[in-house]
Amino acid sequence: MSLAGIVLCGGKSRRMGVDKAGLIFDGRTWLEIAAHTLTAAGADRILYSGRPDLPGGLADPTPGSGPAGGVVAALRQARLYSNQVLCVPVDMPQLSPDALRRLAAQPGIGACFEGEPLPFALRLTPAILAIAEACLSARGAPSIRALLHQVGCVEIPTPAGLKLRNLNTPQDLASLKPDG
Repeated sequence: MSLAGIVLCGGKSRRMGVDKAGLIFDGRTWLEIAAHTLTAAGADRILYSGRPDLPGGLADPTPGSGPAGGVVAALRQARLYSNQVLCVPVDMPQLSPDALRRLAAQPGIGACFEGEPLPFALRLTPAILAIAEACLSARGAPSIRALLHQVGCVEIPTPAGLKLRNLNTPQDLASLKPDG
């Protein structure tokens, strides 16, 4: 099974005040960390949603559609060469490849962890893509949670010790500590 990685990195970072993709943690940018985590989890190609300036980068094709619009755009592109995706936000620099592999190994359409729409794994079929497109068209700017629910993703238990924290503010950034 071919696996593509999607990094959601097109937000305006209003609460953080700077582009989160360029922030440094443990000597690497958050964008580099997200790409490395996806590659270590088995992704053989990385797409950068909202960053057309990067190789593998995609513009947000539907202004105002939020992260769900970026996800659908990345799904359109990924289906050309993959039959499954792993999607992570750029602002979870402590996410582990093991957690992503756990999501990708789930049977069925796709999975995310309980109470958290990100990260997620999703199988790519014409039917799934059609449902995602219809959800985006019908609602304009659905949440990622609503999009995943609509396509039939399941929530699985969150592994003990897994850090699923989006870092959105300078205060969040100040609380970030290396694991070692």
